[in-house]
Amino acid sequence: MNHKSKRKLIIIILLIIVVSIAIGVFIFLNNQKYKYELVQISNSEIQYYKLEKDGKYGVIDKNGNVVIEPTYMSIDIPNPTKPIFIKSDDGQKYSAIDNNKNTLFDQYESVEAISINSVSSNIPYEKTVLKYKQNGLYGLMDFEGNKITENIYNSITNIDYKEGNLKVEQNGQFGVINIRGTTIIKPEYDAIIADGYYDDETKYENAGFVLRIKTDDGYRFGYANKNGKIILDTLYNEINRITELEGKDVYLIVSNNGRYGLIKNGKEVLKSEYTEIEYDINNSLLIVQKDNAQGVVDLKGNNIVPLDYDSIIIGGKYINAQKGQDIVIFDAEGNNVNTNIVSYNKVNDNYSIVIDEENNYNIIDNSGNKKLKENYAYIEYLNNNYFIVTKDSKTGVIDSEGNVLVDLKYNAIQKIDGTDVLQATDSSQNRTDIIDSNMKIHEGITNAYIAKKDNYIKLYSENDVKYYTLSGNETTYKDLFPNNSLYASKKDGKWGLVDKNGNVVVNYEYDLVTEQNGNVAGVKKDGKWQTVNEKGEFISENKYTISWYDVTFLGDYYQINSSNNGVVYSGTIQK
Repeated sequence: MNHKSKRKLIIIILLIIVVSIAIGVFIFLNNQKYKYELVQISNSEIQYYKLEKDGKYGVIDKNGNVVIEPTYMSIDIPNPTKPIFIKSDDGQKYSAIDNNKNTLFDQYESVEAISINSVSSNIPYEKTVLKYKQNGLYGLMDFEGNKITENIYNSITNIDYKEGNLKVEQNGQFGVINIRGTTIIKPEYDAIIADGYYDDETKYENAGFVLRIKTDDGYRFGYANKNGKIILDTLYNEINRITELEGKDVYLIVSNNGRYGLIKNGKEVLKSEYTEIEYDINNSLLIVQKDNAQGVVDLKGNNIVPLDYDSIIIGGKYINAQKGQDIVIFDAEGNNVNTNIVSYNKVNDNYSIVIDEENNYNIIDNSGNKKLKENYAYIEYLNNNYFIVTKDSKTGVIDSEGNVLVDLKYNAIQKIDGTDVLQATDSSQNRTDIIDSNMKIHEGITNAYIAKKDNYIKLYSENDVKYYTLSGNETTYKDLFPNNSLYASKKDGKWGLVDKNGNVVVNYEYDLVTEQNGNVAGVKKDGKWQTVNEKGEFISENKYTISWYDVTFLGDYYQINSSNNGVVYSGTIQK
């Protein structure tokens, strides 16, 4: 190769390298547009709360001090770690003020918080952005007042549960942007909703979007992924994602002219020729119906049970296919099974719960051996080798060998969410007991309610309260919160407050007291609540009639149930 050819080759190689780097940088920068950080705020980090009094709203701080007097028709606190409050005098015009009532961002006609669904966040607002209004149109800004987008939208609202994504409107058409201002979907649609996909790790982040347009023949639906890439054009009568299937693959049940099919990642798996498609989560199978005949297919479109039966019922890994009076049982692979078991649910690595033709429940091991000598009317897997069982309308707990761990004496037993602890109801005494993770029964309270807190369980009634660890052992509030200075104490049927050494601070003369929150506690007498400080002194003369029992005070204010607006405290006196 001569010198000239070598030089030309080097130039070509360098050009290829430069182009490759440029493409890589472009892809990186393009992907960065879709990435954003969602702020997580724990309850301990909250500095400000909404305050309501006599139908007007203001703000208190974490110590119960009034920061903004309750004089406004509405107050929103989009990020309760920051002193930025959105107030309105008339419910139409909104503006921002700080903790000194100084007006913020007054260069704009209006500034508003953006609400989100409280199920997806403990703070029901976007926590890093606000929307501003200028010349009748909306744009997006940060908490310093910097514009993220120009004011080009007729409206900016949240989209279902997808925090960080916003639905925007231009000229009656809707699209989606994220909190960085990146356009995810251009505003070209009559309506947009999130598909509802959720997993424990990413929450709603990987949910896509169902798109809708209006045509002369009615509505038509399409689908876009989380980054706005159009997977299906707006050609369908109906689109529903199979949200129970976790992972990157997106399975959509679609409808055309009243007939249903299945699409995976934009590619057709089942033609739209079925009158109904139902997903079975236990086996990742589809019950399909064409006119009056039913069958079963897998997610690849393979036939598992022929489309030849009057009805299909799936019980665990067994498929019950009925035609006329005859029932044929198949396993999840489509093999005929000769058995009297109609439902077969594997619950852990060692055991399954089965139901026979007589609707009797039993437990079997991996070798198919029945573990229980007697049948039960109901069996529910609990954890480890423990099972909740029901017989003759009474419920208890057994192990996998049939040994009774909790006598069948309760009307109902259910697991407390997020724990291995059980609440057991005895209707004859109207008492709720607590069963710990070792199946030990702790006698509870009559007419009780249960509240699961961050690190404990509270069992309470109109005039009593008990505390339990998340493993179900009875404990005290002092053990749970050793740094408090006041603790509830009961003596001779009356309640008072003592210090950490047991010295009486508030005498035993009350029907009920609350535990300390901040520097205050509540005391109830003759149906009226008041608040006291750490010295047992009344904070004010306010006396509140409160209809619920799990009461929390902050300063001289009580927390009201207002989950859609975050935590709200009230100073309204019921008349």
